[in-house]
Amino acid sequence: MRVAPPRRAFLWLVASLLCLACGDTPRRDTGDVPVKVERIVLHEGSGPVIILQEKSGDRRLPIWIGMREAESIARALEGKQASRPNTHDLARNVVEVLDAAVERCVVTELRGDVYYARLVLRVDGQTLEIDSRPSDAIAIALRSKAPLFVHASLFDSEKKVTPGQHEREI
Repeated sequence: MRVAPPRRAFLWLVASLLCLACGDTPRRDTGDVPVKVERIVLHEGSGPVIILQEKSGDRRLPIWIGMREAESIARALEGKQASRPNTHDLARNVVEVLDAAVERCVVTELRGDVYYARLVLRVDGQTLEIDSRPSDAIAIALRSKAPLFVHASLFDSEKKVTPGQHEREI
């Protein structure tokens, strides 16, 4: 389904205004490291953890996420679709209907104990960076076959996951 140009322009304007209101401005980060989802584990006592692994190295970054997000990411990794679209499917569908594309997901920073990410979209030849939870940005990027990145400095400040008997794969 295609959106009529005036409506598409209006929706693009709304998305741009939301980015401005949230303090999102286009920027180019240097030091973004390509990663892949190594696995998702259920860490006893603290919930699901997604492990991002550097594609051309051994560094890993564990990020604690919600159970629904873990299930959504696992479904995307397995190439399975739910009987009805979930929120991540809806977001990808909206991006496609607006003739936009998900370019990449970047986990950008750690403030306190909270990771932050940006979902980078290409709309009418322009780049929009949207603030996101890492789990949501990853879930949408995987559905869009877009690459995942982690800002290099985060590997130095990573939380350690104690592997062993208190974990199981999701």
